Amino acid sequence: MEKARILVAKTAGFCFGVKRAVKMAQEAARRSSSVYTLGPLIHNPQVVASLRGQGIGVVEDVSQLPQGATVIVRSHGIPKQLMGWLKDNGFDVVDATCPFVKKAQQIVEQLYSEGINVVIVGDKNHPEVRALLSYGGDRASIYPEIPKVDRIGFVAQTTQLMERYLECVCEAVKHGTFKEVRVHNTVCQSTADRQRECRSIARTSDLLIVVGGRNSANTRKLADIGRGEGVETYHIEVAEELNPSWFLGKRVIGITAGASTPDWIISQVVEEVRRITGGVVDGEA
Repeated sequence: MEKARILVAKTAGFCFGVKRAVKMAQEAARRSSSVYTLGPLIHNPQVVASLRGQGIGVVEDVSQLPQGATVIVRSHGIPKQLMGWLKDNGFDVVDATCPFVKKAQQIVEQLYSEGINVVIVGDKNHPEVRALLSYGGDRASIYPEIPKVDRIGFVAQTTQLMERYLECVCEAVKHGTFKEVRVHNTVCQSTADRQRECRSIARTSDLLIVVGGRNSANTRKLADIGRGEGVETYHIEVAEELNPSWFLGKRVIGITAGASTPDWIISQVVEEVRRITGGVVDGEA
C-alpha cells in the first residue's frame, strides 16, 4: 500500500520579526534580573512559558511593573502615548516591535502629519491595530468606520489577508466621495508568502494541519485559508492535540504553521503525524 504523503510548508515557523523579538528578550534577560513584557511577547503560549523560565515575566498593565524594570515592547507594538510614558518614568525600554509593524506606524503618523485621515483594515481588538490607531490621533479609524473627508489613506494590519484588504479599500472608495486616496501596502511579505504557500498546499491535500497559538491572528488566517479551499482543516497548538481519527483514508496531509510557532513544536507535530500515518515527508526517501 502506498504511504501517505506529508507536505510541510517551507514558510512554516518563526518569521524575521518574531526571531528578532525573542532574541532581544533573551539578551535583555542576560543583562537584567528584572525583565518584563507588556502582554505576551508573541502569540504563542509555549514560547511565552519558555521565556518565563528564562526570567522574563509578563504583565498586562504598567501598574504591575517594578520601578526601574527592563520593559520589552512586544512584536505587535504598543500605543505611542504608552511608549512615551515608559521612557518618561525611568523604565529601561527594549523596543522589539516588528520592523514591518514599525513601518506601518510611521506611515500612519506621516498621514496624520499631512492632515490625512487614515483607515486601518484589521482586527479592532488586536494589539497591533490598537497601537496603529494611536499614531493617527483623532484622524484614525478602523474599517468599516469611514469618515466623510476629502483626503483619506489606507493601511492594513501586517497579518491581514491581502485579498481582504483590497476588498475593503475598493468597497470604501466605491461608496466615498474622496478627492485623494492613498493606499499603502503594509501587509508583511513573509505573511503574504506564508498564506500563498498555505493555499497551494491546501489545494493538493486531503487534510491540513495548522500549528500555532490560538490567540495568533496570522495562524487563524492560515486555518481560514484551508477551510476556504474546502479542505478538512484543524488548528492545533501542540502535537498532543492530534487525533488519529482525522487521518483515516487521507493520502496527502499538509502541515503549516504561524509566524510565532517555534521549529521544535513543528518538528514534534510532523513526527507525530508520521507515527500515526506511517507516512513519508515529501522530499525524503
